[in-house]
Amino acid sequence: MPMMHPTTAAATASMATSALLGAAVSTHRKMLHHNHEFFSSPARALLASDDDGDKDTHIALYIIIPFISAIVGYVTNVMALQMTFYPLEFTPGILKFAQPEGQPFGLLGGWQGIIPAKAGKMAGILCDLMTTKLLDVEEMFGKIDPDKFAQALAPEMKGSMYRIIQDVMRREAPTFWESLPVYVQQELVGEAMRGAPEFLASVIADLQKHVYEVLDLRAMVVKLSLANKQSVVRMFQEVGKSEFRIIENSGAYFGFAFGVVQMIVFYVVDKTSPAYSGPLLPVFGFMVGYLTNWVALKLIFRPIHPTRVCCFTVQGAFLRRQNEVSEQFSALNVELFCNAKNLWEEMMFGRLSGAFGELIQRHASSFTDITIGASKPVATMIFGTDAYDRMRAQIGVKLVEELPKCVPVSYAYQDSALGVEETVCEAMKKLPADEFEGVLHPVFEEDEIKLIVIGGLLGAIVGFAQYILLFAQ
Repeated sequence: MPMMHPTTAAATASMATSALLGAAVSTHRKMLHHNHEFFSSPARALLASDDDGDKDTHIALYIIIPFISAIVGYVTNVMALQMTFYPLEFTPGILKFAQPEGQPFGLLGGWQGIIPAKAGKMAGILCDLMTTKLLDVEEMFGKIDPDKFAQALAPEMKGSMYRIIQDVMRREAPTFWESLPVYVQQELVGEAMRGAPEFLASVIADLQKHVYEVLDLRAMVVKLSLANKQSVVRMFQEVGKSEFRIIENSGAYFGFAFGVVQMIVFYVVDKTSPAYSGPLLPVFGFMVGYLTNWVALKLIFRPIHPTRVCCFTVQGAFLRRQNEVSEQFSALNVELFCNAKNLWEEMMFGRLSGAFGELIQRHASSFTDITIGASKPVATMIFGTDAYDRMRAQIGVKLVEELPKCVPVSYAYQDSALGVEETVCEAMKKLPADEFEGVLHPVFEEDEIKLIVIGGLLGAIVGFAQYILLFAQ
C-alpha cells in the first residue's frame, strides 16, 4: 500500500477525532434532555429495526459486524503505522512547548511520529548495538592504506600547500617572499609536496591508533538522526517494508475473526439486554484495534527460532528475512550514516574536533621540520628563530583549516577501503536468530505499546461512530 503524505495520517486522525467528539457532545446533550435515559430506556432501537415497531434488530446488522470489524482492523493498523512515522515535527507547532522530551504526544494535545520523536534515542541504541556486535571502529580505520590515502589526496593537497606557504610567508616574511621569482616559489611548494605523502601517512597511522580519541561515532549518528529525521523514518520503512505490510493486512484478517466473536456477543446481549448492546461497539472497537496490532507485532518477531507447529514450521516474519534485512540495513547504514564523509566531518567539526586538530598539528610540526630539513639553519638565520617557530606553528594551524577542502577527494577511496557495508552485512547474516532479533528489535521495542494503544484508541473512536450512526432515540 502506498504511504500517506507525511501529515495525512495525523491530520486525518485529528479531523476524525474532532468530528466524533462533536457528535459525542451533541449526543450527550440529547441524553440529558431526555431524562438521562439514553442507555437505559427500553425504547432503544437500532436504525435498521422494523418500521412496524418490532424492536428486534435486523439480521443484516449482525451479519455486517465482522466485515466492519475487518475494515476497522485494517484502517486502524494503517493509521497507527502512519502515526508511528509522521508528522516528522510536532504538530501543531504552537503547542510544542507542552511536549514532554522524547515523547510523541503533547500534554495539551498534538502529535509527532513516534520514530521522529525518539530519533536521537533510537539512533544511540542502534549505534551501541552495532559497535558491540557488528563493527569494530578501530579495525575499520585500520583498512585504510596510508600510501593510497596520500595518493588520493595529492591532487588537492598541492593547491592547499601553495596557499598555506604563501599565507605564512606573506605574514612572517612578506618582503622576502615577494622578492622571489614565481618559479622559485613554486619550487618551494614542490619541495614541500615531496614530504606530503609521509605527512599524510603518519596522520592516518596515528588516527588508526587513536580513533576513539578523535571520533565519537555515537554522537555522530545521534546528531545526524536528529537533523535528518526523514532518513531515520526511511531506514525503518525500507528495512521493515514487508513487516509493515503484514501489520496492515493482518488488521483485516484478525479484525474479521474478532468481528465474528463480536457478532456472537452482540447478538446474545442484544437479545437479552438490548439497552447495553450499543455501548459494546466502542469497547469491541478498542479490542479489535488493540489486539490486531498486538498479534501482528507478535507474528513479526515471534517465534525467534523456527518452530514446528503441526505440519508447518513457523518463525517471526522479520527473522525469516535475516539475509535480506542484513543487506538492506547495511546499505542504508552506509548511505545515511557511516560513510567517509560523515566520519571525517565528525572528526573535523564534532565533539572531539579539538583532539583531532591537535593530532594534525602534531604531525604538521614534524612535516615542517622534515620538509625544510637541511635548510633549517639557513631558514632560522634568515627569518630568526622566533619567526621560524611561528611559521612552523602556523603551518600546522593552516593544515587543519585546509584539510576539509582536501579530504573530500579521498571519500570514494575511503568508502571502498573501509568496507562498512560488507562488514556489517556479513556480520548480521552470521548472527544467531536471537542475537539478530536483539540488534534491531530493541531499538523500538519499548514503544511498541504506543503503537498497540494507538490502534486500540482509533478502534474505539470508530466503534463510537458506529454507535452514534446505528442507534436512534
